[in-house]
Amino acid sequence: MFSIIMPVWNRADIVKKSIESVLAQTLKDYELLIIDDGSEDNLEEIVHPYLSENIIYHKIPHSGASRARNFGIQHAKRAFIAYLDSDNIWHPDFLSRMYDALNNATVKKEAAYCICNVYKKDQANGTIYLAHTEGGEFSFKRLLLRNYIDLNTLVHSKKCVEHVGLFDERLKRLIDWDFILRIGSKYKPIFVPHILVDYYLGIAENVITLKEKVEMSANIIGEKNEKYKKPVSICHDAITYTWEDLSDEKYDNWVRINNKELDTTDFTAWGFPYMLRIEPTNRCNLACPLCPVGTNELGREPRHMGIQEFKSIIDDMEAYLLFLVLWDWGEPFMNPEFPSMIKYASEKGIKTVTSTNAHFLHNKAYVEEILKSGLSSLIVTVDCLNEEHYTAYRKRGNLGKVISGLENVLNLKKQLGSKTLINMRMVIMKYNERELGDMKRLARKLKVDKFTVKTVNPSCGANSMDKDIIPNNPKYRRYIYKKGTYERVRLNAICRRVWQMSNIFSNGAVVPCCYDYKAEQKVGNIREEPFTKIWNSPAYRELRKKIYYQKDAIPKCKECTINFKLAGDNWFREAHDYNTSINTRLINKIKRYAKLVAAKGRA
Repeated sequence: MFSIIMPVWNRADIVKKSIESVLAQTLKDYELLIIDDGSEDNLEEIVHPYLSENIIYHKIPHSGASRARNFGIQHAKRAFIAYLDSDNIWHPDFLSRMYDALNNATVKKEAAYCICNVYKKDQANGTIYLAHTEGGEFSFKRLLLRNYIDLNTLVHSKKCVEHVGLFDERLKRLIDWDFILRIGSKYKPIFVPHILVDYYLGIAENVITLKEKVEMSANIIGEKNEKYKKPVSICHDAITYTWEDLSDEKYDNWVRINNKELDTTDFTAWGFPYMLRIEPTNRCNLACPLCPVGTNELGREPRHMGIQEFKSIIDDMEAYLLFLVLWDWGEPFMNPEFPSMIKYASEKGIKTVTSTNAHFLHNKAYVEEILKSGLSSLIVTVDCLNEEHYTAYRKRGNLGKVISGLENVLNLKKQLGSKTLINMRMVIMKYNERELGDMKRLARKLKVDKFTVKTVNPSCGANSMDKDIIPNNPKYRRYIYKKGTYERVRLNAICRRVWQMSNIFSNGAVVPCCYDYKAEQKVGNIREEPFTKIWNSPAYRELRKKIYYQKDAIPKCKECTINFKLAGDNWFREAHDYNTSINTRLINKIKRYAKLVAAKGRA
């Protein structure tokens, strides 16, 4: 079960107590690796009587605690690793308590730690006294400020080392803190609320804290963790959402789920999604040619999600969710319970965004409910000002109704003092690219909060319409094409979305993304079991594995946007703020231009 790593340097006079505390463990399934870090005293002679099949002595050239621990890890044969310094002591039930915590966890865990007594030496009379205890519930946010988890209290799987790496051999101080930060950025350790370790601080004469300066190590650790000092923010559809004061649990989950490294051993995601896309309904009043609802290809029965179903998702994921995208295949405003959904999520501190085709914005009572619900952003798709061009894409639509509906929302927002950001959206295509100037003028005249220009996705499943629908101006195209053709330039990209986000359809089906509109890759249903159970279930992990290794064998994955070279940094070409000052808009315009220039350079 446990490989115990004990680095020792010139401590023949005190090491016996540490070894004997291992021998006294009630759980006997362990090996103790004593790593002699080039000692010059009689250490080998002292430890020799203790050596056995399970207590092994290694001597290496003196190179520091990090190197000695790494040597031990590399020679460890058991599934879990524990650490005991030669001047500290475990209580007899330390290993058994750690084993129980790991073995009894409802979800597979890779690390655990407990509380320790911290003893110090009175410099006046030389007596050893209990100064305080150290430990507490895990919080990566708190751990960033200082280390409160001693290495002698920690056990972790060998898998942890595969993903976080060995001890940093550049460090002379703060070695434990750096290592535990790296573990905490990927895994949430189990806290065992028992005092099981006696830690003696600065009592041995050759302790690192008395001999090495801390500044260099602190700088290295600071540089490694600089990314965690920034405010938590999400840029979604050209709008940035920021969270200044998250709970420890939400912040810790944000750190873990945003980890760039993927677990390709058992394909478990490090955390839970901080963002979900939920489909309030799959019904729609339009018949857009690039939408499976409009082309009758959806393959699912028309259905509104019920408010209780929605609440069950929020209640299950409340501890992790920051943001909800509330639309998928369908017009959300057709669901009569939609305002109640937004309100329920908002009251839980979750930011929300939805999108509408603007044909249901004349129902004053309904729109007032939406604007009072706490909705963060409302995208209103207008696209163009020419009726013929509008209906070529938004079939069955009525442009006049759309414009008057947008005006109605803006008037009601002003009357109510609503903080919902109104984002007027143009999907730019061959039909409407010449109307961009007119659209900007209308947005400015109406005083919308934001006007965004989104590139068209010229595909509906395997059906591509690049030749018929993409703009003539390459600047407004989503993809780069081979010269003189409509053949997109392919990339060999890894799908990270399946590790970070998920879609829940109106019938409760959980799928990896919106491209799977028929739910062919369904991994579960929230009407049958909670999303938190589905997220790292065998079915979801198997799907991640399949997408990782066989993406091109899945038609919708093969045609996913990540497999093609984008013409810009993202799907949006322009984003204008019309509720900010002229100077701010000018600065933002310069920034956008700089990004476009940089994107062209990369292309």
